[in-house]
Order: sequence, then structure tokens, then C-alpha cells
Amino acid sequence: MSRYITLGADENGEVYGLELNEDGSWRRNSLGGSTSCVVIRPMTKETYEYMTEDPESAKEIWQSFVANGWMELGLEEWFKEYVANDDPFDASFVFELLDDECNPMVALFGMSDANDGTSRFRKHLKEVLLESPDTSIEREDDVYDWECSGWFPPKRPFVIEFAPVKLLEEYYAHLRKTYKEFEG
Repeated sequence: MSRYITLGADENGEVYGLELNEDGSWRRNSLGGSTSCVVIRPMTKETYEYMTEDPESAKEIWQSFVANGWMELGLEEWFKEYVANDDPFDASFVFELLDDECNPMVALFGMSDANDGTSRFRKHLKEVLLESPDTSIEREDDVYDWECSGWFPPKRPFVIEFAPVKLLEEYYAHLRKTYKEFEG
């Protein structure tokens, strides 16, 4: 059983996933407030190249490491190691929402294609985002890769919905009661 189910995407192409309990029900905020989703966002090719090729893109992270005494390497030397040894983007949630065959939505599309190992769901999502008049995604390079965006609830119903209607209606009803910024 996956920890997440992919719910839908907003007008910016950000994709939301809801955490699941062992029994497949969705995990609610234990304090009674709005339940946040894990959110990933598309990354343009230009952004990806900047974040993997230009040390300035990670300068703030490096500076905090130096300020806390965790780093003695120079920015360029550290950046080379950072890109080579670590994934500069938190790929765990990207995998869970787009590629994990235990995710109920990914399972509907089957897993990877033999050609490139990319999940069919990931390819489907990119096509849907590109074709939708309701998203700001216009070019193939607008969805070059994905990165984690954070934990938060949507502010309105998704412009592209993936999860079963019953689950989405239940989640939207929950947000109407618990999240005053929800416009739906």
C-alpha cells in the first residue's frame, strides 16, 4: 500500500498528493485542522539547468552550512559534490506521486516503459498538463523535471483531477470546514 495517492493538479501545474492510512483511507490532520497535501511542482529546463550547473543556485544553502560550522569547502567545490552525490531536489515525493506502482493512480497506468524507465503516469500527467487550457503549462520544456514544493492544502478544487470523485468530494468537503482560504 502506497503512502500517497495523487489527487490532482492546480493551474500552475503543481501536483498534490494525499497521505493514506494502512487501510487505504486518507490520513486526516490529527489536530482537527485542514489536512495538507504533499505538493510537487514542474521545473522548466532552464531552471533545472540553473539548479544543476550554477553554484549560485545553491549559495544560500552553502552559506547556512558555513554559518553553522558544518562546511569548510568553497562554494564551487561543495556544489560539485552536492550535485554529484545528492539529489538537489527531494525526489522521494516526486517518486511517490508519479512513479510508485503502489500509488493507486499510478497503478491504473501501469509502471515503466521498457524504453526509458519513465512511468506511464508521469508521461500521461505531462501530456494532460500541456493540453489543458486551465494550466499555465504551455511548452514541453515547462515540465522538464519535478521538484518538491512543500506541504499545504489547495486553495481551490484542482483544475485537473486524478483521484476518484468520491475521495475528492470528501477532501473538498473537509477543506470547506477546516481551511478558510479554500475557495470551493
